[in-house]
Amino acid sequence: MEELLQHPTRRRIYERVRDRPGIGARDLQRALGLGWGETAHHLRTLTDAGVLRRERGGRRDYYFLPEITWEDRKTLSLLRSTTERRILVTLAGAQSLSFPEVVERVGLSKSTVSFHMHHMIDLGVLEVVRKENVPHYQPRDPARLAELLKRYGESFEDRLVDQFVSVWSGLFRE
Repeated sequence: MEELLQHPTRRRIYERVRDRPGIGARDLQRALGLGWGETAHHLRTLTDAGVLRRERGGRRDYYFLPEITWEDRKTLSLLRSTTERRILVTLAGAQSLSFPEVVERVGLSKSTVSFHMHHMIDLGVLEVVRKENVPHYQPRDPARLAELLKRYGESFEDRLVDQFVSVWSGLFRE
């Protein structure tokens, strides 16, 4: 691995993925100021050697270090999407919410929220619980979601994440 990372561009790509797991190839290209062919070549070299792991997600590829678990990869991929991050952070901060409450709090259309929530349920990141016979939604593992947001929150550059991390961290101070 060290030999592969001797190349300065591969080292920069590796460090960016390490610091921002779940980053997409185009985001890497833009952030590092590389050409597309150069980015694709080095990503292929790093993934073929097992230094990075590529996950397909819809129309995007997400890159991770190999030691990141499948559960965390799913969650981090979702957190890289502005809309899905908004929904997850809103639900994590509220414990569980009904669908109309989610729509109201995130300020997006019903169809947009429904589409993204179904996707997150299918991936097993969100779960449905019944409260007084009304479906409510919550993260399957809110503590792990909070850990990921706290650890990688700066990489999302999102004030909503900053607020959540601040509140969540405050819960555990003595």
